[in-house]
Amino acid sequence: MSMATFSGKRYFVTFIDDKSRYCVVYLLKSKSEVAAKFMEYAAMAETQTGKRVKYLQSDNGGEYKSDKLARFCAERGIQQRFTPPYTPQLNGVAERMNRTLVECARCMMEHAGLGKSYWGEAVMTAMFLRNRCPTRAIHQDKSPYQVWTMKKPILANLKVFGCHAYVQVPQDKRAKFDSKSSLCRFLGYAEHQKSYRFEEVSTGAIKISRDATFMEDKFDEGPRNYNDESSVVEFDDHDEDEEKEEGKTDDDMDSSDDDNEDTRSSKSNIKRHTRTQSLEKATVIPSPKRRTYRCPSLEHVSAAAMDFEAAYIVDSVGETPTTFKSAMESSDSGKWKEACDSEFDSLQRNDTWEIVPLPKGRKAIGCRWVFRVKENQDGEVERFKARLVAKGFSQKFGVDYEETFAPVAKFTSIRVVLSMAAKYGLMLHQMDVKTAFLNGSLNEDIYMDQPDGYLDTTQPDYVCKLKRSLYGLKQSPRMWNQTIDGFMIKMGFKKCESDHCIYIKRDDQDMILVVLYVDDLILASSNNELLKSTKMALSKRFEMTDLGELDYFLGMEIKNDRKTGMVTVQQTKFLKSVLTKFGMDNSKPVKTPQDPGLKLTKNMCEQECKHEDTMCNVPYRSAVGGIMYLMVATRPDLAAAVGSLSQFSSDPCPTHWQALKRVLRYLQATPNHGLEFTREEGSRICGYTDADWAGDIESRRSTSGYVFMMSGGCISWKSQKQRTVALSSTEAEYMALSEATKEAVWLKVLLGELGEMTSDEAIKMYEDNQGSIALAKNPEFHKRTKHIDIRYHFVREKVESGEVVLEYCPTQDMLADMMTKPIAAVQFENIRDRLGIKVPQLTSREGVLKRQRL
Repeated sequence: MSMATFSGKRYFVTFIDDKSRYCVVYLLKSKSEVAAKFMEYAAMAETQTGKRVKYLQSDNGGEYKSDKLARFCAERGIQQRFTPPYTPQLNGVAERMNRTLVECARCMMEHAGLGKSYWGEAVMTAMFLRNRCPTRAIHQDKSPYQVWTMKKPILANLKVFGCHAYVQVPQDKRAKFDSKSSLCRFLGYAEHQKSYRFEEVSTGAIKISRDATFMEDKFDEGPRNYNDESSVVEFDDHDEDEEKEEGKTDDDMDSSDDDNEDTRSSKSNIKRHTRTQSLEKATVIPSPKRRTYRCPSLEHVSAAAMDFEAAYIVDSVGETPTTFKSAMESSDSGKWKEACDSEFDSLQRNDTWEIVPLPKGRKAIGCRWVFRVKENQDGEVERFKARLVAKGFSQKFGVDYEETFAPVAKFTSIRVVLSMAAKYGLMLHQMDVKTAFLNGSLNEDIYMDQPDGYLDTTQPDYVCKLKRSLYGLKQSPRMWNQTIDGFMIKMGFKKCESDHCIYIKRDDQDMILVVLYVDDLILASSNNELLKSTKMALSKRFEMTDLGELDYFLGMEIKNDRKTGMVTVQQTKFLKSVLTKFGMDNSKPVKTPQDPGLKLTKNMCEQECKHEDTMCNVPYRSAVGGIMYLMVATRPDLAAAVGSLSQFSSDPCPTHWQALKRVLRYLQATPNHGLEFTREEGSRICGYTDADWAGDIESRRSTSGYVFMMSGGCISWKSQKQRTVALSSTEAEYMALSEATKEAVWLKVLLGELGEMTSDEAIKMYEDNQGSIALAKNPEFHKRTKHIDIRYHFVREKVESGEVVLEYCPTQDMLADMMTKPIAAVQFENIRDRLGIKVPQLTSREGVLKRQRL
């Protein structure tokens, strides 16, 4: 192609380190420069890494068979590897990198409205960004830059290519009344400097500066070229030299030998080299051949790589678009258009904005479409959903928003409501608020660009002045919560002070409870007419979706059998997805999540000194996070394991990873286990508290644990390492008892507001240490307790006031024992069943119960 860069470059060549995949690009005026550029690259690579280049792999282009390059490689002991003719796939790493850089450069130029003269700047910027992006090719959660330099890249300074910026003019180069800055275009990052590259709009001069104010949403209105050609930029992905079986060397490529570099012997990586990218003519790029990749084992796959694989599998079934344009070009464009129309109509009905000119001095925030395929609990497609969201990240505190906090219902509160449903045979229903945030009114003036696909052609330069709290705005959740809270109070509901997202309303002998989690609602009522009237009132005020009987909420599968008085809560679907994600869906089951004979310590990392290279490929933190959500919602039997394993998230070793995989194997054995609340078993709340004295063999701190039971199931639990070292088992149990008492007081307030407890009733708590019970009841043993922090004596005050009653419980009956340490399988299974963690399968709404045991 005849269009060169501003400096006359017409080609670029890439050199890629095979281990790190770190890529270096050189712009060339002619192909004869390849040999000199490789010499420059080899010197840089050997100096920066301390390792010598061992191989140079390339195609059969004549520029790679020059005498100059051959002599250089021979003197350095670098072995040249050439691919056979017509087999570019044998140089796949380089071919793929070429394509990545070209496509990235093309997209950036199109987005910025820049012409083809800027291709060199775009390719260099694409290289800079690509080196700082994690890649599954190196099987690490690291970028090529980090592997190459052993330093983490700084990403905070990345800017949008081609955007406008005001670059500061140095004081020495301006007169007193000259402008302090000049309008420029951002063209990338300066080599070997902590600065940016700019092009001055008025003169076209290239500037290097670090002092600039970027306007990342401002670009040129159209393509800019310094030539009059109007042809589209097309990058030639194939070189005519590759069609020759043997490339010939031009005479002008011969030159004198270079001096030998340092000949230190050290193991090095293969350097892959791609042919130069020709820009002289446009060619048709053939479709690449399909390649089959074998999925590596879990031990060699990073979390980022597995996320990519999962995303790839989903995309192969039906790709979820990321932009409005891609949605309209997809195979499901009709369904996505229908979803967008529905969302836009809802925005219009809610009077979300008005079209106005942008006031002087104000800046409009952007917006984008977000698409999602919503599935039901069986994984079947329920509907295509599109949502318009504002780019709230550009909002400024004090100008565009003030307060942002909005409450959501606690999981403990949700379980309390479910246990009450089992006790009283309440009906459980679910509703969803459509475009919930649009119901909140804004207190600030916020301007937003018109959405893609729905531009007002009569006023294309106008913007949307928001009247409603659109999704994406920082204050939207708070505005929505205030709106629905006011409406619930107006309907006669009383908000619980212990949990601001639980509402209760009584009508004679009947009652209805509403649980609010952002825009999802659970309704629990003893009266069908009261339930219907509440639904009708909500639907009249807000645009609601009535989902009928409650069966799936926040990833929890819920079944309610009113006749038998049983409510079950499981997370089978989510649990299986966790096992599949980490390759443990076919693992060998075990009976307990922890090995009672294994004590995990941080010193294991020092003892296993060779763990670093292995563990950098392991998704340890991601696995802990997946297990943690199960523990928080429905699986108290995982609490002690999660508490122990999460301590090593920053620097795990192979032993920690094996312990974590044991938890996954336990989940493989218990995929259908969940909480079971029943009417027959004890409906009154009671608590159990325990401690494992000096269980941590490194810090010698103890672990506190408690569980609270209601309607035969566990409603609240905790496992936590104590903050200070306890000098005796009595002291450790006393501190654990204090933590449990705080939870008991909160639960008493919540249950009082729900009508389950009166103010003079006490919560019974069981403790297996007589010394701590005596210490809580009587201020004795001054010499042994004077050092205990005063805040732990909170329990003594509550015992004296009668809010909490302590009773002794034998150790073999202590249900909180599994919260503090690993225990044997028989004892573990016994406590698990008594906590209500079972496998109840309701085959029908009438309640045919089948139970499987591990």
